Amino acid sequence: MRHIGFARLWLGTLLLLMAAGLALIWTLAPEAVAVHLYRQVARVESQNYAHRLVAGFENGARSFLLGQISPEDSRTLQTIATSERIYRLDLIDQSGRVFWSSVPEVIGQTNTPSDLHMALQSGKSFFERIHANEAEVSGRPAAPAEADDTDAQLDREVNHEILPLTLNGRIVGAIERYQDVTAVNAAWIDTIRWTFAVIGGLAGIAALFGVWRIHQASKQRLATMQAHVQTENAYLAEQVRVGREVRLLGEFNEWLQSSQSLDELYAMAKRFIGDMLPDVAGSIYVYSSTRDVLDGGCSWNGGVLHAHILPEECWGLRRGRTYVHAEGALTFRCAHAHDDAARNSICIPFLAHGETVGMMYLCLDDDLRAEDAANQHRLAQMCAERISLAIANVRMRDELQQQATRDVLTGLYNRRYLMDRLDRHAAHEADTPFAIVSIDVDHFKTFNDVYGHEGGDEVLRALGDLLGATCAGCEFACRLGGEEFMLVLPQLSADAALERAEAVRLAVLQLSVRHDGKTLPPVSVSIGVAHYSGSGDSLADVLREADEALYAAKSTGRNHVVAAQGARAVRPALIAAARNQAPLAASYPAPPA
Repeated sequence: MRHIGFARLWLGTLLLLMAAGLALIWTLAPEAVAVHLYRQVARVESQNYAHRLVAGFENGARSFLLGQISPEDSRTLQTIATSERIYRLDLIDQSGRVFWSSVPEVIGQTNTPSDLHMALQSGKSFFERIHANEAEVSGRPAAPAEADDTDAQLDREVNHEILPLTLNGRIVGAIERYQDVTAVNAAWIDTIRWTFAVIGGLAGIAALFGVWRIHQASKQRLATMQAHVQTENAYLAEQVRVGREVRLLGEFNEWLQSSQSLDELYAMAKRFIGDMLPDVAGSIYVYSSTRDVLDGGCSWNGGVLHAHILPEECWGLRRGRTYVHAEGALTFRCAHAHDDAARNSICIPFLAHGETVGMMYLCLDDDLRAEDAANQHRLAQMCAERISLAIANVRMRDELQQQATRDVLTGLYNRRYLMDRLDRHAAHEADTPFAIVSIDVDHFKTFNDVYGHEGGDEVLRALGDLLGATCAGCEFACRLGGEEFMLVLPQLSADAALERAEAVRLAVLQLSVRHDGKTLPPVSVSIGVAHYSGSGDSLADVLREADEALYAAKSTGRNHVVAAQGARAVRPALIAAARNQAPLAASYPAPPA
């Protein structure tokens, strides 16, 4: 019992002490507690205030390096200063100069007080609570209209803060503000006093409950601020992602427009799309020249690439629009995707100038979220639009190149291509030997007179096929015009070139050409061979020697192969004889009725 009585006495004494303490706290503590709590909240809030404020600027944190802001930013800051009861809001560069202020009189001033200097040097924010009125803070007298305003004449509770601002880890300036928190502070003090009044009757338990309540309110506010910071961080991350996508798409389009071939285009697509769509495997197919099959171009991120697929194997190509196959939906898997394990896939046709030129096939990760899958689909669609135009441009460029360098009748290269190749050889491979074989059909004008130009064209086409078939590797055949042809045979010796020319002459004699249901009589060719050893004569000299050797072959009875070296020895006599006698004429039988 004595222990119980002692405990009751101790508890009673404790309650009396707590009551006296609560009475003292009622009188003195509310304001101190309010200032302390506001200081803690302001310290947390100020860490993000400068970032949120500067994020809305037209030039962001670079405004502090430039030392100026746009008129729109200035109007926004004036609105913020008015709405938040900020007596003075200064933007200060790294040197301490005020380059913008809600008080225009201080713009251009350079001040380095200890608190500002410490904030700019250490990067730590500065906070203090002062008692002042608006006129004292702004440094200018109150307007006459405010002479009867009692609040304007009395000292107010003002928070003075200096918030350093960093860019790329370097301090570029600071934001200084004087904010009136009198009303907020009074509200906090009233709340604390009423809380103490309620918990005063319950002694220590109520006091502890009140402290816990205030603590919970602070935690909730802190949690709210942290959630706001997380939301802003997520927004910034989204903006960074969108900016990166826009930048990559711009670079991708620029590279595609400069591509000269499909192989270059495939390499660019593989690099950029694989980077922009890291969670998606894919491949590209392009229609062949015959448009009966699509050729596999490239793949990325482990995508399956077939050498060829048929147009009817893809639902996207058959339907003429993007086709999405999703597991569980009323869709059908494309036949070309039977080897893929992915349950979800997308086929995007390449459309350019009203024509389908190819297709992009994508396999989505089964664990990909719906939002991420939609974003990947959107990016892939934009990539497909750019690739479509690039493919069409490459195809058009190839067609123009073909028309400029190919002979329409025979499909062989023309004189333009020959001269271009010889110019490149002179510029880059001048020391590489090659042989030139100049070919002319014997008595071709007489053949045309007898069998018509259609029959002559059939012979030229057959001869073009024969000459093209004899070329391998870097060798090529050209039609210079009319019945004149030429073979360019790199890395071939003079003797080997003569053997090749003789083989061509014999093959032409065996050539069988049919026209209008009838077999045309055989034709023969005269051939001149010149060799370039890599030094000595110029390319123009070699071409001239080949023509002179051809002239010597025709002057000695046609259906011959003459080398340029042999033509030099007999050239004077041949030319004289050729000038003194009529050219040999072939007798072609008239076509049967």
